[in-house]
Amino acid sequence: MNHQVAGVVLRCPESRDAAALYAQKNDMEVATLLGGFSKGYSEQDIAGWIEAHRNRADEALFVIADGSTNVCLGHVGLYNIDHRIRSAEFAIMIGDKDSWGRGLGTEITAYMLDYGFGWLNLNRIELTVLASNVRAIALYEKLGFSKEGVKRQAQYKSGSYVDVCLMAKLREDLDVDDS
Repeated sequence: MNHQVAGVVLRCPESRDAAALYAQKNDMEVATLLGGFSKGYSEQDIAGWIEAHRNRADEALFVIADGSTNVCLGHVGLYNIDHRIRSAEFAIMIGDKDSWGRGLGTEITAYMLDYGFGWLNLNRIELTVLASNVRAIALYEKLGFSKEGVKRQAQYKSGSYVDVCLMAKLREDLDVDDS
């Protein structure tokens, strides 16, 4: 099932996305903004990543594809979905730097929040973000996420340790956002 958002398509990852994801995940400028992406990936790693995530029951992972060319611009997902306690982890990577600054992150994140709370009936969506990624933190706060804590020096980026912020949005926060 494909989803149209802000001129892009959110769709299931496919093997043809491997080349773009390989380039994006190995781009140092992209990697410095993201937790967990600190080592180089091989083409086999990316192919395995696509296959591993295609049909997992505990995630809703989508490739972000250009609406006219269908070229992969990154990926977004709700991971570790726990239907028992109705929670999930959110992550997004827009690895196509030509797409930065166009508001895609805001639109796609808002869509995924609607998807998580509306379609998946979640109560909590959480994320981690590098404390140094000020733009991302501002985006998440604008969309109603609250900071819940800081994991001190939890990532190693560009030769130094970086704090990681834990943020979350609850279903009950939806009413507050609408006022």
